[in-house]
Amino acid sequence: MAWTLRHGKLLWVVALLLAIPAAWRTTTLYRHLRSDVEELLPRDAPSVVAIEELRHRMSGLQYLGLLVDTGGPERLPAGERFLDDLAARIRRYPRAEVSDVRTGFASERAFVEKHAGSLIALEDLKIVRQRIEDRLHWEYAKKTDTLLDANEPAPPLDFSDIDRKYAGQLGGRDLEGNRFSNRRMGLTLMLVEVGGFSTSAAQAATLIRHVKDDMRALGGPDHYAPGMRVGFTGDVAIAAEEMAALVQDLTLSSVLVVVAVLLAIVLFYGWPRSVPALFLPLAVAVLYAFGLASLPPFGITELNSNTAFLGSIIVGNGINFGIIQLARYVEARRRGQTVELALATALWGTRKGTLSAALAAGVAYASLVAMQFRGFRQFGVIGGLGMAFAWGTTFLLMPPLLAWLDRGRYAPRVRRVSGRFMGAVARLVTARPRLLVGGAILLTLLAVWEVRGFGRDQLEYDFSRLRRRDTWASGEGHWGKRMDTLLGRYLTPTVILTDSEAEARAVTARLRAEATHAPLAGMIASIRSYDDVVPPDEAEKKAELAIVRRKMTPNVRSSIAPVDREKLNRLIGPEDVPATLPPIRAEALPDVLTRGLRERDGTVGRTVLIYPNPANSWWRGETITTFVGALRAVADAPRTLGGRPGRVAGGPALSADIITSMTRDGPLASGLAFAGVVATVLLIFRRGLATPFVIGSLVVGVLWLLALTMRLGIKINFVNFIAFPITFGIGVDYAVNVMARYLRDGARDVTAAVRGTGGAVGLCSLTTSIGYSSLLVAKNVGLFLFGLLAVFGEVACLTTAVVVLPAVLTLVRPPSSPTLPAFEWNGPESATPDEPLPGTPQPEVVS
Repeated sequence: MAWTLRHGKLLWVVALLLAIPAAWRTTTLYRHLRSDVEELLPRDAPSVVAIEELRHRMSGLQYLGLLVDTGGPERLPAGERFLDDLAARIRRYPRAEVSDVRTGFASERAFVEKHAGSLIALEDLKIVRQRIEDRLHWEYAKKTDTLLDANEPAPPLDFSDIDRKYAGQLGGRDLEGNRFSNRRMGLTLMLVEVGGFSTSAAQAATLIRHVKDDMRALGGPDHYAPGMRVGFTGDVAIAAEEMAALVQDLTLSSVLVVVAVLLAIVLFYGWPRSVPALFLPLAVAVLYAFGLASLPPFGITELNSNTAFLGSIIVGNGINFGIIQLARYVEARRRGQTVELALATALWGTRKGTLSAALAAGVAYASLVAMQFRGFRQFGVIGGLGMAFAWGTTFLLMPPLLAWLDRGRYAPRVRRVSGRFMGAVARLVTARPRLLVGGAILLTLLAVWEVRGFGRDQLEYDFSRLRRRDTWASGEGHWGKRMDTLLGRYLTPTVILTDSEAEARAVTARLRAEATHAPLAGMIASIRSYDDVVPPDEAEKKAELAIVRRKMTPNVRSSIAPVDREKLNRLIGPEDVPATLPPIRAEALPDVLTRGLRERDGTVGRTVLIYPNPANSWWRGETITTFVGALRAVADAPRTLGGRPGRVAGGPALSADIITSMTRDGPLASGLAFAGVVATVLLIFRRGLATPFVIGSLVVGVLWLLALTMRLGIKINFVNFIAFPITFGIGVDYAVNVMARYLRDGARDVTAAVRGTGGAVGLCSLTTSIGYSSLLVAKNVGLFLFGLLAVFGEVACLTTAVVVLPAVLTLVRPPSSPTLPAFEWNGPESATPDEPLPGTPQPEVVS
């Protein structure tokens, strides 16, 4: 302590000089904030590798939908004019931002109607031919009176089953004309195709901001018809909406945290200068943590959506060391000790307890490094460094800062920092220990009974429950459902990437076979490959089509109902289409039909597109993992040709890998966090009786947390899971500090431990809980649940440390018991509160 006071100015000069490059590195990290979903996964995850390959080979495949609710059929033309004017502006955007804008499907419908007979499967054409021939045979037999049964009905010329097979592929069946419009619904749609495949919310938000600017420039939808509403839909809108909610939530929570924590600290200490005393060293620690994490061997060069709010978490947890030290300092000053002696008392009296807490918290964070989930791995690295630096700056930079601040009339007020509340808790603990311990045992038994059925069903697999609260009422969730109803299919496909046309054909053949039975049956709306738009068997199809048309005599045509005739025309082309059309040429194809099939370098035929059936079940993890698992099995087909397996790319594959990573790594990280905390406590307290007390307090607190979570029906997801390892590290902090104070007093006085440390421990928990509680106002449900579980963990661990643990100590070690040798602490901190530390000057008596 004396050394830090003598060299205080030098220490602060060096610290501030080092903080300059650290601040630059921290700023660089936040400037490179990546919101891409794949940033949460390891770079070698199958879905991440596939997405990177898709991004390199393809453009497009992702859409921003603008859906206009005109309010009634009579206002549909006004909505279409609005979208036409807006489309003209959006088409001027850079090609890298927008590759195409569509308000309808005129070009692809014209192409499909012209080449309909060449675009359906040869076996389906043969079925059409067979049904027509059956009808012709029946008519001939009836005419020649050779029917075996005179009452035999005519074979129906019904092609509904084949028509349904191609529904959605040959043009918008239930839409108005050539537009994405439905008069009955009063809806009209524009699709904006982005310039490249990306899961970045930042790019999505930029595009939507530009579109909104152009909407305002046009006067908005009300300029065209009062009361019209516009909603944003599609993958682009989802990414932007969720990131906007995240930014709003974190901004609001940061403001609430700063205000509430500052107020709590000032009220607790009654000394305004306690704010800079606590926050200045902590700010240096946060900068060091981010700065060092950006350097080798850690090499974190960018933050993701999981680590973006780590700064506030480090502040909320790292401030605990300063709170404990400052509480002991102010307590010593209250007894009349000089600044130097009070600092010595505070440092020696808190160093082992806070070091143990820092190590435990750091180990809990570091356990996340074992996860392959990159979002949590970075969280663990930065959080662990933050705890180490927070403890170091508290003991190196805070003492000289306190010595400078605690002068004259600016000295802290002479009052008890623990307050009346902790005094009441201490009296309750000593007066009713059996009642408190009995109640704790009862709660623990109930908790054990509750968690006995903990298993995989406690994990959250329904991703729709993690979106922002208002999405299903007024956001993308609401508008996206209406767009799916309008179009009858999803816009963005899942893609299987192969290395040759032969491999793509092998994958397509196996996929079409697997799509007819479980688990893929009912999941897939359509499968598209390059052979579907430029069929290699076109000559055979044309020969079969010529036979069909020859057999379509006037008599046969007249016997077909108008509805069935329309279906037949959609399948084989209308009567006025020439029987001999030139072959389909790749250069004559509309761009929209080759989207996802033609690569950046012009190569075609190496990809397979899978469009899922619209359903709410696509938000459920079980559906996603089953779908992706089946596709990856199908994508293995190229191995039979000597090639490598196909790569499944798209949102479902990323989600499936996130679920797999959480299922695999979650228990591992939790186990490592708990083992690390136990090892840290053993290191500090060795094998004395203090260790089982501290570990037992933590175990009971975590058990209560898990039981409460299950009782309230809160499931563990990839956002709130992190509350458990953090609770291990931070929760044990409180028991460690209470036990450390108890041992410092010779294991004699539980009341003094609760009074002297309980107030500071309570403030530690309060500041941390404030940080977590601020997330309870979050629109993002995942963040809300993370905040809720973290607050539950704080309350549970604080209760066991400040109430249950002292009550147990009172029963096990009554005040009259002699000091336990195994509990003795070596060093100056063993002095009693009223004794001077060895080698320190006597305090002046304050009258």
